Amino acid sequence: MNQEAPVAVATTWMATEASVIKSLLEGYNIPCHYSSVLPQQVNPLSLGRLAEIRIYVPAALEQEARHILEEHRRNGHLHLVES
Repeated sequence: MNQEAPVAVATTWMATEASVIKSLLEGYNIPCHYSSVLPQQVNPLSLGRLAEIRIYVPAALEQEARHILEEHRRNGHLHLVES
């Protein structure tokens, strides 16, 4: 069993965009999850880096996930902060 820690492949400040990214990657059979320092339900206002939402994938799938996200970014479908 692979015990490598998940890797952050994208960062956003919007929970809706994080959800879209998660669905996109899962559509390519890449399991992922996202997390934030601050719960969005508690404070939905942007607080800079404190409000970042990071999307994580298994380390073994990092390059594939980054490639998929870059293709969608290049086509104007995603507007992500560089992670």
